[in-house]
Amino acid sequence: MDHLGDGFGVPKGGIELADNEIAEILRMLVESDGRVQCLDLPRRRLWIKRQGVKILPRFVSFQGLAAALFRVPQFRPSPRLSPDAMQAREIVRMRSFAAAGFLVPKVVYQSKTAMVMEDVGLTLAQHLKDLHSVDPVAHDALLVRAADALGRVHAAGLSHGRPHVRDFFLRDGQVGFMDFEEDPASVMPQEMAQARDVFLYFLVVASASIRPGETCPAAFEAWSRHAPEAAHRELRELTTLAGRILPLVRLIGRVHMGSDLRRFIMATEFLMKAPLDRAESPNTAKAGQDG
Repeated sequence: MDHLGDGFGVPKGGIELADNEIAEILRMLVESDGRVQCLDLPRRRLWIKRQGVKILPRFVSFQGLAAALFRVPQFRPSPRLSPDAMQAREIVRMRSFAAAGFLVPKVVYQSKTAMVMEDVGLTLAQHLKDLHSVDPVAHDALLVRAADALGRVHAAGLSHGRPHVRDFFLRDGQVGFMDFEEDPASVMPQEMAQARDVFLYFLVVASASIRPGETCPAAFEAWSRHAPEAAHRELRELTTLAGRILPLVRLIGRVHMGSDLRRFIMATEFLMKAPLDRAESPNTAKAGQDG
């Protein structure tokens, strides 16, 4: 389980930093203000992440619009907080994932509004890009593996909030998680947040898989093996709501079919056909490293 530090400064039990490395981190924190920055030191690569003003991703804006216009509460984005509150929330969420046995980046230094994290290597998005043309089977298998990991997250009573392949990573074949800024469970029940996780993840699977006819069912089965019955129930409700607005979304798409609309249509069409009534397995995994 990865360690996260308390308070400010260098977390106890984390990566041991040399004095010159700490000095370089402090210099970067003082002299620059980029939201996410890479810091290459002689012995390691680190990442600095600052909480502050951020342009929301397009689909987060789309979620908020859909929640308001179409009365789909599951799409409500998390409330935007002050930078120090955002930092505290993300640290707490990282700790909860680590405590449940899931891989998260180690935090090697932190202040009220910034944290310095270890480099975790390539994200799943980068792995998928590398595999797309050279190994289609491995490409789609990675999407299924991430769905399995998401099911384990839900079995542990957690939700990610923004389950995209750019926010997952691999270490020794195990899927890890990062970027915990979204906290849907702060504005909705946990099982509803988990259903939202699945819907958002299938925006990726349905549109990115090379063989969606095979990969979408396999990914859903991988998630379903672990996910609680309540999450299945909420996913059925969310899919029903999405299905009701699907004709309107298609009509909007005839005027302008953007990538967000296209992913929404593809994910909804698949989930409307998926076996959403499946009950919880008696062998539900309870931690990130089970199985």
